Order: sequence, then structure tokens, then C-alpha cells
Amino acid sequence: MLAAAEIQTPVGRVAEQAAIPPRASFPVLRGSAGLFASLTFGQAGAWLEPVPDHVIAVGLIVGARPVGLALGTLLPGWAQAELLSVAVTPSERRRGLGRRLLEAWQAEARERGAVEWRTSYNASIPGREALEALLARAGWTGSHASGLVVVGRVGKMVDEVGTWPGVAGRLALPRSYSFEPLELGAADIEAVERYLSDPEAADMLGPIRQAERLALDFSIAIRRDGHLVGWLLAAETSRPLLDTTSDVPAIRYLEAYLDPAYRRGGIMVGAYYHCYSKQMSLLGRDSIAIYYTSHDSRPRMAALTLRRFAPIAERVETILSASGRLPVPFLNMPPNGHPAFRMSDESHSGSI
Repeated sequence: MLAAAEIQTPVGRVAEQAAIPPRASFPVLRGSAGLFASLTFGQAGAWLEPVPDHVIAVGLIVGARPVGLALGTLLPGWAQAELLSVAVTPSERRRGLGRRLLEAWQAEARERGAVEWRTSYNASIPGREALEALLARAGWTGSHASGLVVVGRVGKMVDEVGTWPGVAGRLALPRSYSFEPLELGAADIEAVERYLSDPEAADMLGPIRQAERLALDFSIAIRRDGHLVGWLLAAETSRPLLDTTSDVPAIRYLEAYLDPAYRRGGIMVGAYYHCYSKQMSLLGRDSIAIYYTSHDSRPRMAALTLRRFAPIAERVETILSASGRLPVPFLNMPPNGHPAFRMSDESHSGSI
């Protein structure tokens, strides 16, 4: 243990004798880092062989053993890094290593141009209290509910949503709206960039920046009179979020956007219905649909989700978010000038 040991003698207390801490290092991982893959969740582990340029991976090594990993992303040109996971093996916890690992990850994010970092996680994850304590010790804001994840059988979704009066009417009389394959021309690309400048789209990437990961069979462009007014983007996933459905196909609907001028009238729900119907025809009624909606930027959709989608879903999960950023006086300092990123040798209590 790093904590000092207190010894009693007949004469009274003697000076504390501190145990010698094992040597710990926090290397930035590059190239193949597969030895750390077990320290994060499955899909993210694939990013370690090799580590892509947009991934920030910092390991924790104690006694030549990989015992910790902080993993996140920073897209080119962005100032906000996303922390995906941070973990320390149980045998090395309660020694302050988790905080030092997180600080090392923040330092690397800053070296790459980030001035802010955020993370999102399920409210039901094991070890949530330990994670939140770690973030608090590192100066992050308190966690708050930022959105909802809905997981449902696509056949049931189609059956129920298709009977809702507003949606049924929209489907029967589509008028000037259409849901089309995601094929973008020059005018569409200009529209995407314009929409992404909307403050409500601050957490979105759009259909261009993440084109390689999209499942085009389930991703659509939303058009009005032939003009792009929104999109619904999807990707295949091997994590259906239901314990009994590991072998059932699952589609994660990554991002939904609609021009604010057209958000009333059930257009976006109609877009989901269109994609769910296609998923059902291609993957079957029992395949899984997963989507996220934000409390922060899309409160009306979050309210609709709780009122209409939650009762027909297999699972609804609250998503919590926390964030941190460089203090204002240090924003213009060179990376090595910020005292928050100097690795401390002090020990800290905690489970991470």
C-alpha cells in the first residue's frame, strides 16, 4: 500500500514509515497496443491494434504489467476530446493511480489541441460511484442526465408506431417529404455543413465525417421538395445491450437531425418508422434497434421518447454526462505549463 504505516511502541508513536511505492508509468500508446484491450469494452478494444490517429490511448504500467487504460477520441480540428473508458485492475486500485491515469490522458488530449473533455455513460454501469468520484477529484463537473438510450425489437416498434394517429396520417399522405438513400450531391454537402453550424447540432458529426462507419441500408436523407432537410444515420453493432440477444442482429441509430423549421408534424418519427420497417424486412422482426436522444439539445424528442417509445421498448437507459476543461487563465499557455497536468506522487483514496 502507498499509505504510511503507523507503529505503536511502549514509548509512544514513532515516526511513520512509508512503504516504497512500486514504479508506475503512463505511456501514450501508439502502434499495436493489444495487451491493454482487456481494460476496455469490446468494440473500443479493437482500436488498440493499431491505435488510429484520432484515438487517445494512455496506459498504466506497474512493475512491467499493463494494469490500466484511459481511452478516448479527438477528431481532427476539434477542441473537445471524448473519454470512452478509464479502468485500473482491482489489485492496483485505491492508490491514486486512477486519477494520475486520467490526468495523463487529459495532458495528451491537451498536447493534441483539446481544451475541453467530456464523457457519457449509462446510469446503471457497475462502478458508477467510483467513476464519478474519480472525475470529481480530477476537477470535472458533476454528472447530469443528458439523454436516453432506447433498445427495442424492431417488429414491435413498427407495429406500434405505425398506428399512432399523427404518424399514420403522415405515412398515408407524405406530401412533399421523402425518405431516400443517403446519396449526397454538392448542394446536399453545403446543406449538411450549414446544419452542423446549428448550436443544437454541436454534438453531431453529420453524414460526411462518419461516412465509413455507416450502414447505408439503414441510413437515409430526409428531403422536402427534393432538398435535404435532415438525416437519420445508422451503423451495425455487436452490442445489442440486452443480455439475451447476443446473436440477434442489432442496428444502432447514431444520429438524427431535422431542420428546425420542419420539426413539428411527426417527420422525424416517420423517418424512424421508415428505417425500422426496412430493418425488419432485411434482418427480421426480432432484430434490435437502438437509438439515443438528448435531453440537452432535443428536449422535445426526449419527452416524446419517454411518453411513446419507452412503453414499447425492451429497455430504456438514462445516459449521464460529465465534462472538464482548462481553466481560463491557462487556455493560452503552452501544454507543459499547466500545473494540473504534472503527475503527482501523492496517493489518493478511491476505488479506481
